[in-house]
Parts: sequence; structure tokens; C-alpha cells
Amino acid sequence: RLLALLALREAGGRAGLGDRTGCDRAIGRARAAFERGPAGGDPEWMSFFREAELELLEAQCWSALGDWSRAARHGRRAVGLQDAHFTRNLALYRAQLTGDLARAGRVDEAATTGHQVLDLLDRVQSSRIRGMVAGAVRVLEARPGGVPGAASFLTRHRESARASSPSGV
Repeated sequence: RLLALLALREAGGRAGLGDRTGCDRAIGRARAAFERGPAGGDPEWMSFFREAELELLEAQCWSALGDWSRAARHGRRAVGLQDAHFTRNLALYRAQLTGDLARAGRVDEAATTGHQVLDLLDRVQSSRIRGMVAGAVRVLEARPGGVPGAASFLTRHRESARASSPSGV
């Protein structure tokens, strides 16, 4: 599993450089290593690295490459596989998915997933997750012709952002 994680980190770096072919190859190596299962030499701290994490990291790669639909497909898998007891991870995975769906033009689905993230933010304090949701909101707000399917999510996000700011404004 350690080799799988390292290959995914390489894939993320290659995606950040715009190297689609290198990213795809590294993802292939990661999946092959992951499918071999855990090894006795895997460090104990790797217990977090399950299939949901693999899917999230792959989603992030495709997102970095601008392949929003593919990123959303892996993001959906990550959310579906994530143990509900890991609230922070679930919020993180859904925030990633919200942004990818928004960028893929899946407005209604982005809004639904965005509402789910906001539900979790009552229990999770994370500026990173809030920033990801704010990024998705900016994408939705910039859509030509508005976003009727996302209006309640956008309103709720504005209210949530106001309530969570230090001054309450």
C-alpha cells in the first residue's frame, strides 16, 4: 500500500505539471500496487489508506488536469466508500466532489453535494474545506444565465460564511 500511495503522490505532482500521460501511468501503478493488498512492511500509520482515499487522490489528479467529469466520477466513488464515522474525511471528499461537479456543469448535483458539506461543517472545523466549498460557489456564481438549481445552496453558503466569520458579518 505504501507503493500505491507514493505512486498517487507522483500522479498528483504530474497532474499539477499538466503531464496527463505521466499522471495516468502513475495512477495505473498505484492501482496495481493497491490491488496487491497490504504488505507486512507497510507502516502502521498507513491504516488511513483505503479504497476511498485512493479514489479521492485520483479524483484530485483528474481535477488538477481539468477533467472534471472524470474527477467527479472518482469523487462519487470516494464519498460512497468512505466510512460515515470519519466526518472530516467525508466533508473533505464531498467538498472536492462539489467543486468538480460545479466545474463539470452538474449544477443541481453540485448544489446537493454542497448542502451535504454544509451539514457536516457544523461538526468539522476546517478552513481548507470551507475554502473548497467557497471555490465551488465562485464557479457556480460565474455561470452564465445564473444557477437556478443551486440558488438555495448559494444562499445557505452565504449565510454560513457570514455566521462563521469572526465578526459575524
